[in-house]
Amino acid sequence: MKRTVQEKYEYNKRRKGLFSSGYCFGVALYRDYPKQDDEGKMLTKAYINLSSVYAREGQTFSKGVMCGYRDKATERKNNARYWR
Repeated sequence: MKRTVQEKYEYNKRRKGLFSSGYCFGVALYRDYPKQDDEGKMLTKAYINLSSVYAREGQTFSKGVMCGYRDKATERKNNARYWR
């Protein structure tokens, strides 16, 4: 059974650890992106780029950020396909 991003978010919110905290932060970054001004969007993009580099180096928090951001983006894309 495939879990929704909201279910994964709630699960990780209850857990303690770097990956879980990063996952919740990544989902929050993706949710807040459209509400930000140009400077905020630029900072978010820069943070995601840095997190990508750090995740490749093995940092657990950054891996969580990238997973949360990816899951939220995939969910949005899948929902958009049904509207076509």
